[in-house]
Amino acid sequence: VGDTRLEALATYAMTADDRLPKKAIRLFNESRLPSGLTQSRYPSVIRQFIPPFSLWWIGMVYDYLYWRTDADFVKEMIPGVRAVLNYYFGRLDATGLVRAPNGWNFMDWTRGWTNGIPPDGDGGVSGVINWLYINALGYAAAIEDAVGDSEMATFYRNKSTSAVQAMDAFFVPERGLYADDLAHTRFSEHSQSLAILSGQLPSDRATVVGAGLLAADDLSRCTIFMMHYLFETYRILGRADKIIERMGLWFTLKRDGFKTTIECPEPSRSDCHAWGAHPLYHYYATFCGVRPASPGFKTASFRPLPGPLKDIDAALIHPSGEITVRIADGQPRIRLPEGVALVDSNDR
Repeated sequence: VGDTRLEALATYAMTADDRLPKKAIRLFNESRLPSGLTQSRYPSVIRQFIPPFSLWWIGMVYDYLYWRTDADFVKEMIPGVRAVLNYYFGRLDATGLVRAPNGWNFMDWTRGWTNGIPPDGDGGVSGVINWLYINALGYAAAIEDAVGDSEMATFYRNKSTSAVQAMDAFFVPERGLYADDLAHTRFSEHSQSLAILSGQLPSDRATVVGAGLLAADDLSRCTIFMMHYLFETYRILGRADKIIERMGLWFTLKRDGFKTTIECPEPSRSDCHAWGAHPLYHYYATFCGVRPASPGFKTASFRPLPGPLKDIDAALIHPSGEITVRIADGQPRIRLPEGVALVDSNDR
């Protein structure tokens, strides 16, 4: 699921054919067991559960809601979205934090994390997993607001507010960072990125955490999968230069004899892993700066962040046609399909 979300985003930006993403969303929903969790891959002879991937599946439903127009399909997924979150509600402890679920709580192939599991992600209370849970609550609230139940949306937002307050247990004021563990011994790019992406931090706290993310040199670093979310955070911080800097791994692939993207830095488990294609999405959605501003892509936001890219000439797929972007000599221009309005939105 974690892989497929990134692949689907690239697909939405590059082609009008959304049958594969749609099928993936439906199959993962059908993989669900009575616990409420989806399987991490499906169909598969061997069952595998990565509980955080069920939260990323809610993100897939959210993405489809915004990038495509089939609201009835999204409605079909709402019982599944609720089932995932109900499972996580059952994992809340007395402080309002999620205790790590049973299963392989993979988050990234980060050096120093055993089997891709973040600190205290195997039976303890992980800051990284809790921030992912908070992000999923935001996705679910947006889905319910658009095609579900406004009271459920309010319920999820209230849950999110309580969860963010509980996350103060991870915050280290003297560093301006969220720790990965309650003992405040481990810190990562993952926690800071997901905290900012949640959109739930007060503006002054978000500013501090953003500065900490950029300045701290001892953070556990995102690898290819979670670098998508790091790039999303750099976008919010207006740092296209940092995205280019971290894309060094991609720039060396051809030199090293690869024709496909790898799963993680060496030693790589897979030399052909499509989650590494997410820079294609960022070309359109971050550097060109075009994203849906409302469900069904009825409105679009245009916040180009070309950074060191001096010239851009691109066509992003929209359900009603194409959105073309041209940036030359620092002057951005955009052309929208008929009936699509341009709005100034920071939502996505």
